[in-house]
Amino acid sequence: MRTVGSFALVLVALAWAAVGVARVEGAAASQAPAPASDVYKAVYDGWKWWHVYCFRCHGTNAVATTLAPDLIDPNRKMTRAAFLKVVRVGVPDKGMQGWEKLLDDKQIGDLYVYVRARAEKVLPPGRPDEIGPGGGAWVPPAGWTGR
Repeated sequence: MRTVGSFALVLVALAWAAVGVARVEGAAASQAPAPASDVYKAVYDGWKWWHVYCFRCHGTNAVATTLAPDLIDPNRKMTRAAFLKVVRVGVPDKGMQGWEKLLDDKQIGDLYVYVRARAEKVLPPGRPDEIGPGGGAWVPPAGWTGR
């Protein structure tokens, strides 16, 4: 009896997994493909890292909260080198931890490009893969690099 129950459990798990894969494949097929540009990829990856590490303090769309400053304020623009340093080592007297153990320079660079896109108002609030033409992927303005 125990073997039959285990076998039935395995069959249910396999069926559930197959339904999940079909949903993911169907969802991926229904979405418009993202632009292939390196700029788009950097902004999108920066947005992803932002929503893992940064948004809790700096806000969902890089605007200020009571915990951390507004990073899209044009008066607070940092150079790429300064941004990388601050994110790597943090600002301990202001309560910001360093992220060098969790983020490498490419990931921090992608964060910088995302913040620049928001600060320079070339990227509206929201998911980069949903705020472009027709609700699809965002298209970087011609010539904009975020660097």
